[in-house]
Amino acid sequence: MKAAGLAVKYGYTNVKVFSGGDPAWAKAEQPFISSPKHVKEANILLLDLRSADKFAAGHIPRALNLPAANLDKYQENNWPSFKGAAIVFYSDNQADIDKALELMRDYGMSKATYFPGGLANWQKLGNPVETGPKPAPANLVFVRVLGPQDITIPDFIKALDNPNVVILDVRNPTERATGQFKGSIHIPSEEIGTRYSEIPKDKLVIVHCSTGIRAGIAYETLKAKGFTNLKALNANVKFENGKYKITE
Repeated sequence: MKAAGLAVKYGYTNVKVFSGGDPAWAKAEQPFISSPKHVKEANILLLDLRSADKFAAGHIPRALNLPAANLDKYQENNWPSFKGAAIVFYSDNQADIDKALELMRDYGMSKATYFPGGLANWQKLGNPVETGPKPAPANLVFVRVLGPQDITIPDFIKALDNPNVVILDVRNPTERATGQFKGSIHIPSEEIGTRYSEIPKDKLVIVHCSTGIRAGIAYETLKAKGFTNLKALNANVKFENGKYKITE
């Protein structure tokens, strides 16, 4: 809303706001994309959906070849058991990507994305290409690596009863209305940059949202504001009937 207000202030007349953000986009089963930097550096499972011959002729480094024609052979138990596994697909056929992402939604793989433009876009950006076959195994593996900012779900649950810990909820008011952790501070993610002074600096601050995405952004904002005793929950948080459910 603040950004939209600035746009109007500077003379723009056709301004819209998608207030639902990431949660509403995900709920509507719309796809998320990954940046070239994410594909190049992040801890991901990168899958090339093109045919074996196209893959062998050239592919993005670190990719495994899982032709879209073989997707139906992979059942839920063939995918990583960690539902928050960062899986990135790419192809030269958008329909194949859509099929793969729909399958991931069916299996509850909440962090599946795709790299737009595929290999052609990767090369256009000046990135290196590898050749040769590298078929995906029958059982796909993702090794989760916790970042310095991450807190595990069990440790987060333990922290809920710790008086020396501040739970910072950065969800929007509509999400907050569905339920909240007792004693948590609520500051929507887009307001963190102006309201950070409301957050104690003498206690461990653990940030959460509903998917982990905004929690990570809020973490970086607070870190830039001088917070050092800080963690973020990279997990899905859902409230129903007064009870919470946290899943990876």
